[in-house]
Amino acid sequence: MTDDFDVIVVGAGMAGCSAAIRLAQRGMNTLLLERGAEAGAKNLSGGILWGHDLDAILPRWWEEMPVERRIVRKRFGVLTPERAASFVFSDPAWAKPPYVAHAVLRARTDAWLARKAEEAGATLVTSVPVDRLNWEGTRVHGVVQGGETMTAPVTILCDGANSRLSLGTPIRPASRLSGEATELGIKEVYRLPRETIEERFQLAPHEGHAEEWVAGIYPPGVMGGGFLYTNDDTISLGLILNIASMFGKGVYSHDLMEQFKLHPAIAARLDGAELVEYGAKLISSGWASRPAAWHGDGWMVCGDAAGFVFSNGLVIQGMNYAVRTGLAAADTALAAREANDPSASRLSGYAERLESTGVLADFREFEGLDRVKWNPRFYSAYPRMATSMLAGFLADPGEGGGNLVQRLRRVQREVGLSMRGMVTDGIEMARNV
Repeated sequence: MTDDFDVIVVGAGMAGCSAAIRLAQRGMNTLLLERGAEAGAKNLSGGILWGHDLDAILPRWWEEMPVERRIVRKRFGVLTPERAASFVFSDPAWAKPPYVAHAVLRARTDAWLARKAEEAGATLVTSVPVDRLNWEGTRVHGVVQGGETMTAPVTILCDGANSRLSLGTPIRPASRLSGEATELGIKEVYRLPRETIEERFQLAPHEGHAEEWVAGIYPPGVMGGGFLYTNDDTISLGLILNIASMFGKGVYSHDLMEQFKLHPAIAARLDGAELVEYGAKLISSGWASRPAAWHGDGWMVCGDAAGFVFSNGLVIQGMNYAVRTGLAAADTALAAREANDPSASRLSGYAERLESTGVLADFREFEGLDRVKWNPRFYSAYPRMATSMLAGFLADPGEGGGNLVQRLRRVQREVGLSMRGMVTDGIEMARNV
């Protein structure tokens, strides 16, 4: 019996489109399925696309893709209810081709990538919410939608953090995602004239600015970080919240978002801006949200669906890993076709490619990062300590505040930090960061 396609790719995001483009460029009969009305319709706004993984399939893509601005500067900081402290990193190399990072709006970039997949020869079908994988024993042989089965020797899952097709299956045996394995991302997009953006953030045309903040402004135990980046004529603003930290606290995500954007350090950025888009999505929590396996008999899983989202508190990267894993899955499928063997043993080449491209090494290196990143003291005591120390040195130098050690001990008492706790946190950081 002849299969309907050589490969079926589920999800037309960065991972799925990258895989489909590579496969179609190499002559594979590829079906790319997207549950949204069009590619990108289900993606919330966008983010910062770091690096040049797309070069492998679309040389000089940044000259044609509808990117917003090239990032030339990044600010990192901490917020307390009354104060803010931050530092800025900039590098002249970021402002020169081929550029290091671009702000993107996914509704635009994903639609463009899907068109590139079609131009390469892939079959794109939108508005298709796949019901389930077509399991034949332990083998996946395509997908089932609306009672119709579409078959292929290899199926690549790129259907996001809340991967409906893998939950409750051997790929991801749990029937639902846990609060420890996922985070909540909230984003709002505000329209501002591009000239106002460039003046407010001191940017030249086409240059972009990004910020990330430790949001130490919430009730004890509630943990989250904020972000802001400039698009062509909009500003994207949002939070990444630890879902488990919100349980039983009587707090609501929309209230936390209001507190963030009303902080003086953030509110000034939004002066005169008009809200034009808002939403929320689940985000894979890195290694904690990985599936039982990356591949099996007839299937592979990529991008957010495989938990390949990296966040260390200073940078969030997911799109680059989505592209890289999508390409690795495509190359594995190509090798399987050449060998006429889509079995689990042949598709184990996917894990080998994840190793050789550095994906698995990155996530293993930071396997313990969540123990550091989601330490409640980093969202309460340490931001207060940092801003209090700075206020003391900058606002009242020589006013009887004592030397450095005396100031530090006084602030420690004020914020409730013990020296033992600080040493423990330092050791934990050294072990895991």
